[in-house]
Amino acid sequence: MKRLEILKHLCSGDKYVSEIMDLTNMDGKRVKHHLERLEDDDLIESYTEGRRRYYKLIKDVKLEISKPPEGKFLVYVTED
Repeated sequence: MKRLEILKHLCSGDKYVSEIMDLTNMDGKRVKHHLERLEDDDLIESYTEGRRRYYKLIKDVKLEISKPPEGKFLVYVTED
């Protein structure tokens, strides 16, 4: 769920690690772990500006949640 939260915050614009830490109430190590996984999945990319590393969303992501009894939780990623 934390990765979805990170993606939600990146929808509003590029963020650097400490901004994401504040928005998600996670420590830096956990944030970096999630960011690395999202980068590995080609959903986000990073760039450096000055001393800060920024992350940005590079794919459209759609979340679909259905109510019980199915209780499906699906994430769709689309190419631009």
